[in-house]
Amino acid sequence: MGVDGAGSATMDEWAMLTNTQPIGGSSDSVQPEVSSVVTAHNEEAVISDCIWSISALDGGAPYEIIVVDHGSTDHAASLVMEMAAYRPQIISARHQKNRGRSVARCTGIDAVRAELVGMVDPDIVLPKDWLQRCREAISENGADAVGGIAVPEGDVTYTCNRFALTLKVASMTVSVGGGNGLYRRRVFNLVGVDPSLVEGEDVALNQAMAAAGLRRQTIRDLIVEHRESGDFRSSLDWLCQSGKGATRQLARYRQIRMLDIALAGLMATIAASLMAPRRGVDGRTAWAVPCVYLIAVSSAHMIRKFKFRDSEGRFVLATAAYSVFVDGSFAGRIAGIPGLLRKRIDTGDAE
Repeated sequence: MGVDGAGSATMDEWAMLTNTQPIGGSSDSVQPEVSSVVTAHNEEAVISDCIWSISALDGGAPYEIIVVDHGSTDHAASLVMEMAAYRPQIISARHQKNRGRSVARCTGIDAVRAELVGMVDPDIVLPKDWLQRCREAISENGADAVGGIAVPEGDVTYTCNRFALTLKVASMTVSVGGGNGLYRRRVFNLVGVDPSLVEGEDVALNQAMAAAGLRRQTIRDLIVEHRESGDFRSSLDWLCQSGKGATRQLARYRQIRMLDIALAGLMATIAASLMAPRRGVDGRTAWAVPCVYLIAVSSAHMIRKFKFRDSEGRFVLATAAYSVFVDGSFAGRIAGIPGLLRKRIDTGDAE
């Protein structure tokens, strides 16, 4: 899907912009009203459009964009430096080694000067009214953090791109995701991003904000474009890692989600299949039950995320492919249990 007013920016376009009045008239000597933090690791395919969309936001506020590259081995860092040469509002920082997105976000947040802090993932393209809508929600509703809904969500991005499905807009799993959020600066004075987490820092930040009594709001009709372009393998790896994080989150926050229930159902069908031969049931028939269950869970998730009409054939193929990702997520959840138990034994703590 396209986002109105956003597009690819060439170096010539950046040069042309320097001959016009910068949006908000910001410069190194002007105190910004909004500081946006973008973290990037090997994002050369999308980073330009992300920064372009932030620079093109309506609202007329002096701004700065702090881009923290954490250990990229592609040309992402050099692209950002080229943009910074044309735009003084862009500040480039770099970690020579990839210490993770959370650490990079902390580096960017530590450098902000404004009272409003945006966190934007490098594969996000913001609509032109994003800043105006978010600022209105903060000022009028008294929210401490607001954000829109990114589509497609990360767990279905590969499936959406590969099979050209029509998206539905579904609510996010967190109130304000780090991929597109606008925060009062005091949020990070009170809680902050946990630099020890390699995933799930958005969930942890939302939980910390809730515990501190800070208000969060999702603007449900504010849609932002997610342009992740990972291949099958990288998407599967990401879902496995996210599954491990989900196990940690369940243990820490004691909040059961639908996929936790779905995993419990899968484990029950596997247990029943293991017991089936003792009851005279053919093993191949018994093991068909977990497979059918997995397809059913995948289908339910796909129906929630995509429109079925006019794409029945692609939808069926996409569901079969997506079942592999669901299986990967479940495998990650199970694989995360031993590490969690070891940590609890070593520290004597129950997360």
